[in-house]
Amino acid sequence: MSETSYYLTLTELTQSVRLSTDTVITMVDCGIVEPRGEQPQQWLFEPQMVKLIQRACRLQRDLELDWPAVALALDLIGDLHQLREENQRLRRQLDILMDLDAAS
Repeated sequence: MSETSYYLTLTELTQSVRLSTDTVITMVDCGIVEPRGEQPQQWLFEPQMVKLIQRACRLQRDLELDWPAVALALDLIGDLHQLREENQRLRRQLDILMDLDAAS
């Protein structure tokens, strides 16, 4: 089975999320999104980055954050999700161990 990958150019992305090129460049500079390519003219964005940019824009607008603060908030939110998943995994393992202990 082969997967076909597609990417958005900077122009396609800015049209999709209705942002200026300068705003997207700022988001890239802050590490909010990481396109492929060295220069803006060469940048290619994965489709899931559209959702990430929309989330970043909501944080920026709703909390009145600057872009570096948005980048930090997104990192912290990602860390929180990762920690919650790890906590759930560890709780499941603990439940299994406790069930095994109770059975013996």
